[in-house]
Amino acid sequence: GGGVITLTGNRSAVIDGCDGVLDYDSEKVVLRAGRLTVRIGGRDLRLTKLTGSSAMVEGAISGIEYSY
Repeated sequence: GGGVITLTGNRSAVIDGCDGVLDYDSEKVVLRAGRLTVRIGGRDLRLTKLTGSSAMVEGAISGIEYSY
């Protein structure tokens, strides 16, 4: 399974398929989605919603990186 990311401008991202938070502060959020690691960078980031299968990050998002 892989994660699907929905971006709303550069202010909000929803990551579906998220099954863990690896690191989190105001400038980065690192999430696991199956075998994929998703790293969101920016400023004033907040993890505003975390369910069993999705996460929502809000703030000034400057970049998203994927790695396996």
